[in-house]
Amino acid sequence: MVCGNFNEILYGFEKRGGLPRGEGRMEAFRMVLEDCDLRDMGFSRSWFTWERGNLTETNIRERLDRGVATEEWLSLFPEFQIRHTSHSFSDHCPLLITTKQEDKRRINRSFKFEAWWVLEESFTSEVKSIWENAKGDLLSKMESLKRGLKKWADKIQQSRKWKKMALISKLDNLEENERNDENLIELIDTKIQLNFEIEKDERYWEQGAQVNWLKFGDKNTVFFHKQATQ
Repeated sequence: MVCGNFNEILYGFEKRGGLPRGEGRMEAFRMVLEDCDLRDMGFSRSWFTWERGNLTETNIRERLDRGVATEEWLSLFPEFQIRHTSHSFSDHCPLLITTKQEDKRRINRSFKFEAWWVLEESFTSEVKSIWENAKGDLLSKMESLKRGLKKWADKIQQSRKWKKMALISKLDNLEENERNDENLIELIDTKIQLNFEIEKDERYWEQGAQVNWLKFGDKNTVFFHKQATQ
């Protein structure tokens, strides 16, 4: 199975806007896939995977990214799916590939104290409130604290997720619609808002780990080696 940006389309209808693609180039791409016994795997959601141009007259969309596979691979993974996901940073959309149906059964997780909780402004007051209102002996109060903190943490995470999910959903709808001046303005604005939320998440986790992940990159290995020897 091969997946990614092939920088070429198979047929003329896989492009909208701009100059028509030369038939010879598309025919050559089809022949390469045929010679390699590779079959297009299809997709779900919006048709195009690449887009450029913020004005109606300059907007171009193409299906440059795809997955292709041999018949043998397809028979090994009959429940595969390829999804074109929303994108806000790149002009290419990410491809999400799954080889089996998602298991939606809920998993019961044991209680774990998360380090990021102490970074929340409301953490100390929340602990005090739960503890003061808890009944019974020490073990009972600890159990109440555990349940209360889980609810509190879930609420904070959900509020963050809701805004991001709302923006992703809006972006999905905008990408499905035809391009016009109003659609493109709203599309750009939604991407900016989503990028801002993603940046806030990144900064939040950088603060939580007390390491500037994006700045140090591969130096993290050295950092953790030093920590281990101290």
